[in-house]
Amino acid sequence: MRGDLRECLKDAPEAVRRAMREDADRLAPGAGHVMGRFWSAVREVKGNVSMPPAEAYRRAARSESTFRGLLRALAKYAPHVSTAQARVVSDEWYSVRKTSISQKVPAATASTHVDWPETWQSMLRELEVAPIKPSSRKRYLASIDRCAAIVAEGLASEELGFIAACELSEAFLSHPNESQRVKPVTAANYIEGLLALGTYGGAEKDSLIAMRVILDDLRDQAALSEKNKQERLSSLMERGGFGHVADRIRTLRERAHDLPAHSAARRRCMQQAVVCAVILNKPTRKGDLVTWCIGNQIVRDVDGTWRATWEQEKTGGKTETGVIWPEVCDILDEWILDGRPDRLVHLRYQDLVGCNWLTLSEKQAYRNLPTELTKAAIGVPSHDLRTFAADYMRRHDPARAADIIATHLGHGTKTAGQAYRADCTGAAAQGIWQDARNQIAARSGLPTRDHG
Repeated sequence: MRGDLRECLKDAPEAVRRAMREDADRLAPGAGHVMGRFWSAVREVKGNVSMPPAEAYRRAARSESTFRGLLRALAKYAPHVSTAQARVVSDEWYSVRKTSISQKVPAATASTHVDWPETWQSMLRELEVAPIKPSSRKRYLASIDRCAAIVAEGLASEELGFIAACELSEAFLSHPNESQRVKPVTAANYIEGLLALGTYGGAEKDSLIAMRVILDDLRDQAALSEKNKQERLSSLMERGGFGHVADRIRTLRERAHDLPAHSAARRRCMQQAVVCAVILNKPTRKGDLVTWCIGNQIVRDVDGTWRATWEQEKTGGKTETGVIWPEVCDILDEWILDGRPDRLVHLRYQDLVGCNWLTLSEKQAYRNLPTELTKAAIGVPSHDLRTFAADYMRRHDPARAADIIATHLGHGTKTAGQAYRADCTGAAAQGIWQDARNQIAARSGLPTRDHG
């Protein structure tokens, strides 16, 4: 076996040959042969031995199981070798597996699209030409799709009115399939889309007024759920606030460094770290975050400085991060390198221009990804960090915080930040009152007190 192993590994680096020879009796079946083919392929394609090219993995392994065995052998006997390029091949095998599975699915169940009821279809044209923002129209259409799916399941009536709104509300909140259930605020948004269809499509006013009763009730339920949000924020504050977020980012990066460059676990750790870091720099809405493309909305200068500029989906206005903090720039570099040596960062950036910054591919990230990543990393959804940032600014300078918050969080109107503004006004008034009391007490020789 040792003689065969020596012949198999003739093209492998000396350190790899030595490590595998010393462990010859415990090698996994086929490990010696696949490693031999791999290093011979690296030599044939004139690849870099410190970061072998994707073609070497393809030549060495003709099946996915063999490919996975090669990665395990490299992790054990060549941990110093960057397997970043193996991710390309891993995605190829995953695609083959996914295609194979989809081919076994009957055509009738391959699509989940549900057509709208005819009465809704007749109103569609009016919604399409209505004087509303394209982003609002897109949101309404997506919401109506969700309502149509409920109607198709037989859980709600298609006739716009009080009954339909009640049935839709019940179905969204208590759907037989638990994975289809949503929060009151989301259910309200779905029904709001249907209301927009009826409003522009000429539905009876009495029916729309009746639907708004249910919509208002859902909004009230959503307001009550705000208490849960405050409890989450209080818990985050007790753990150290943004200091805790920074600690978690460090922990996630350290964990990623201990994992192979090709591993999904490593990428997930870095994905959590980079999203938390970017939101820490400027709290951005998740719907905006998932659309950023490298070289377009988020750009890296030649000196390593990153900055982001984008049009907000909700307001239509432009906003920017300015120069991103150096510490966050370092994490962004580490993220796009994806396990590659630091010296390749400029080439890697050029390769990724036009790609989505969260997927590092042409595929756009799904909308809820930032929330999933921050919840996994720090226990709160991404939007909570916007509220948390506003609270920090309110405490620091309540007299000016409302306008600063509006700029920092990208509110399009004063109404959009009304809750934040009210908090700031109250805090500022409290501070002014306390200063006045202290001045009166000082002049009268009485001790000052802080009832803050």
